[in-house]
Amino acid sequence: AVDQYNRDTNDLFQEAVIAPFSKEQIEDYVDCYVPLEPRMWVTEDYMDKLTTIPNLLDLVKNPFLLTLCLEALPNVVHGKSDLSRLRVTRVQLYDTFVQHWLGVNKRRLQDNKLDRGNQLAFDELLDDGFELNGIEFQQDLAAAIFREQEGRPVVDYSHKRDKNSWKAAFFGPDNEITILRGVSLLSRVGTQHRFVHRSILEYFFSCTIYGPADSNNDIAPPPQFHPSNINKHPLSQTKLVAEPSIIQFLAERVKLNPGFEQQLLNLIEQSKANDYAACAAANALTILVKAGVSFIGSDLRGVQVPGADLTGGQFDSAQLQEADLTGANLTRSWIRQADLSKAQMEEVKFGELPYLEEVEGVISIAYSVDGKFLAIGLYSGNINIYDTINWTRTRTLKGHTSNVSGLAYSPSGEQLLSGSHDRTVQLWNCKTGSADFILEGHTGEVYAVAFSPAGKQVASASYDKTVRLWDSRTGFILFVLHGHTRLVLSIAYSPDGQNIVSGGYDKTILTFNTHTGEMDLALEWTAAVFCVAYSPDGSRIISGHEDGYLLLWESATGESVKQLKGNGVRIHAIEVSPNGQWIASSSGNETVTLWEAHSLIPVSVFVGHSDLIGSVMFSPNSLQLASGSYDKTVRLWDVTTAGAGLNLVTNQSNQVVSVAYSPEGRTLICGSYSGTVQYDAATGDPGPSYSYNCKQGVIAFSPDGRRIASVGYSEIRTWNADTGADDYVLKGHKESVYALAYSPDGLRIASGSFDKTVRLWNACSGASDLVLTGHSGSVVTVAFSPCGLQVVSGSWDGTIRVWNVGTGESRVAVDIGVSMRPVTVGSSSVGMQIALQREESNCVELWHEESLEALHNLQHDGEVRTISLSPCGQWIATGCNGAMWLWKLVVRDAPQGWERVLVIQDIFGSSGSIGWRPDTLEFATAGCAGSVQAWKLVETPDSGWCVRLMWSSGRTGFTATDATIVGVVGLSATDLRLLKQRGARDGSLAATECSNESQ
Repeated sequence: AVDQYNRDTNDLFQEAVIAPFSKEQIEDYVDCYVPLEPRMWVTEDYMDKLTTIPNLLDLVKNPFLLTLCLEALPNVVHGKSDLSRLRVTRVQLYDTFVQHWLGVNKRRLQDNKLDRGNQLAFDELLDDGFELNGIEFQQDLAAAIFREQEGRPVVDYSHKRDKNSWKAAFFGPDNEITILRGVSLLSRVGTQHRFVHRSILEYFFSCTIYGPADSNNDIAPPPQFHPSNINKHPLSQTKLVAEPSIIQFLAERVKLNPGFEQQLLNLIEQSKANDYAACAAANALTILVKAGVSFIGSDLRGVQVPGADLTGGQFDSAQLQEADLTGANLTRSWIRQADLSKAQMEEVKFGELPYLEEVEGVISIAYSVDGKFLAIGLYSGNINIYDTINWTRTRTLKGHTSNVSGLAYSPSGEQLLSGSHDRTVQLWNCKTGSADFILEGHTGEVYAVAFSPAGKQVASASYDKTVRLWDSRTGFILFVLHGHTRLVLSIAYSPDGQNIVSGGYDKTILTFNTHTGEMDLALEWTAAVFCVAYSPDGSRIISGHEDGYLLLWESATGESVKQLKGNGVRIHAIEVSPNGQWIASSSGNETVTLWEAHSLIPVSVFVGHSDLIGSVMFSPNSLQLASGSYDKTVRLWDVTTAGAGLNLVTNQSNQVVSVAYSPEGRTLICGSYSGTVQYDAATGDPGPSYSYNCKQGVIAFSPDGRRIASVGYSEIRTWNADTGADDYVLKGHKESVYALAYSPDGLRIASGSFDKTVRLWNACSGASDLVLTGHSGSVVTVAFSPCGLQVVSGSWDGTIRVWNVGTGESRVAVDIGVSMRPVTVGSSSVGMQIALQREESNCVELWHEESLEALHNLQHDGEVRTISLSPCGQWIATGCNGAMWLWKLVVRDAPQGWERVLVIQDIFGSSGSIGWRPDTLEFATAGCAGSVQAWKLVETPDSGWCVRLMWSSGRTGFTATDATIVGVVGLSATDLRLLKQRGARDGSLAATECSNESQ
């Protein structure tokens, strides 16, 4: 099939992009909609439903979908009492709208006087089911458009010319055809006919595969197909990978109709023995993956799914031996422990290339103009140059004595510009590798550098509050640009070279004339500006800010065009692709976001780094994106697979920084920067979400599972866990709340704050019971003892205090004298234990709460960001270097000891959270990229242990730890290297050495 979204456009026309509506625009539209004809609802009624029904307001930001929704909404909510629990999907809106549309047109025809021929045809349609015939007519037309015209939406019909063609069945003069065409969602201009909107065509085509079934069974799903005629199945006719909207309709249908899921699974099973089922199976697997169906541990041996889009799919421990995965898209999929032996994997897409690993942190990167070289700036001041064909290092430039914070190639490719924290700017000769000029004059660290489009001028931004412009041919200073009151973090030239824009820590964006040095514009925001860029046509300025906002400004007037609120994590770098199609941004949660440049809609999030990403850069052909991180790697992402399927399944979209099970173990709750999300602990199905602004994503679940407490700066808010309704707000802390815990009986809440206090609250009334003072530093963790009679708090003052919840008296249980990072408390056979890590140590210390003794030291090879003791006291989970380490209490000889028995790679960024499920060996992990996974510890026959993924939700990166790729056919050398980097095993010594330690 032809990809409807990537056809060549006519040079005589310009592409029009309809940007999503804002809430204010939606309300204005509703104001205009209500008076058009008499309605039962007023504007307030519509807006109340749009804002109350979860996620509906985001859904109707599409202008056409808003129109459709307003027509359907009264029927959608009819008879529903609790709208906060109502889930409305796109396909449900279309189902309701189509029924409503046909019902209105049926009544119109009944009220009108028809001639005899049309009346007879209308009566026959009424007797046979008018709505059903109307839907079947449009379904058949949609199927014919895809079958006969490869999905091209416009049908040109002339009766004289086309009366013997397929078109006559839909546009001929027959009375029944005329009536059905008249009540269909079609428009006509002259001889050209089309559905009123592309999505209507896609909706009706999706219904030919599986349609809705209402209470009257007006619309029945298509019949099952026997294996002998599987080639006639609708899913065998078209490769739907190029039709994401149709996939979305069908994926939502899977969630509404379990019977459809089973039909798709049957098609996949048929492909094992029937070559004709391959296309249908590939479409079926694509739909199921987009619907969030898990294939963890599934038997998929020998399936034929060439070209399937498995983006984000869960295939951990799946049996995929001898499967045909030719051309499949495995971007961001999880194939941990999967067996891919002898699978066909020609042209498989993984969404990224093998990463480049340095021995120190990567601060900056730059592609040469011809794309043949990539320069990497390092902590030490060295610059490594890589050949992008074979990704081998060709040269190391040495001259800077501190961080290389900025790099840029000249337009001719003959020079490389670098800026450093050693306060110098250097121009390097790319042929000789020597420095042509060392540009001195800045009195502070240099943070950014840029070449002018003509290559005659270079610019540098510095801690000294200035931007300097230099002559690249002589090294002479041209201008020193003043205006910022604090350090300047970023600069960019306009495409014509006439202006330069700078962003500073003083929350301002300034533009200067590069010929005169005069300031043209001064733009202000509410947070520091970390990065700036011009759009390719120079008409707009894009800025990224400390508060997570991405802003668009008119470069001529300085008018703010658009403000996008991210996840509250600062944006460190932005880059516009050379073709103008994409914008890439990196943020403090170790992810790179790819945005569609015209609409500024996020289309993909790249996950894989485990530390701050300081720079992003597009390749000259815009097909590849490189990101450099403090985790000592440069990762290379495939932009061509970037947007695959991201709009199909809604998951946690913000940085998840805390995770906890409810005490009865049925519900898992996760806290992010913008609120909380509940998941069913067994299946991972999302429940109610709460959009309160959490300062650090700190949340806790009440022991009875009825309430949730979440933190918003200095306030604590409690929620009804079933409805999401507010209970009360706890106010009293003077500064940000950093820790939160419920008592085991659910009667109290403990909170710790930067104001150095611990507060105890009545969980039923919200009243403040006790203010516990004694710490001399910020309180960063609190926990109740298993009996609930004590509260343990950890502070940056280096102490851990144990408080009596009845009297408020405390004693110092641990005093290590230095600031500590994570702290947790739990019980074991030896009593209550406290686990902590000193700030400058890689060792987790276990202390006995009563004896005040350090019992054990658990050594790690990096900083530990999270610690969690299991309820049974036999396990400890720690997060270190982007992985989770699992330690088991071993009782062989006295004294008891702890052994590290498992390491799970690729699940965390630089921080995360771990929560244990009560009374089981199950636990959940939350990563900074917005992903949540549930795991189960399993004892192996040889008395060892392994861990199995139960479900995963949210954004993940591609993971292949311990996948078996012995005898895989058609895998390229590049992709083989990528798989080995991710821990896959092909039986060779090299694979074993390359694999990270895992379960």
